[in-house]
Amino acid sequence: MDKIFVTNYKPDYTNNIMTISVQINTLGINAQVSITMDDFNAAISGGAGGADRVKLKVLNTLIDSLTALKPVTTTTQEA
Repeated sequence: MDKIFVTNYKPDYTNNIMTISVQINTLGINAQVSITMDDFNAAISGGAGGADRVKLKVLNTLIDSLTALKPVTTTTQEA
């Protein structure tokens, strides 16, 4: 996970959201991901490895977001 860099994070306490900017050099991706403050706090707490847990949460959220953009494909057969 050392190829995923958290470049910025911005808490929004009013809406209970943490917006995290990430850079994935191997894929040439710069993205912003929003997760709940509770998810962020759960990932970061617990001692060593907190940054990696945040990266994993961000990566999984990014994957879910990209998957949601994927068009539904259908297969049709001509008679």
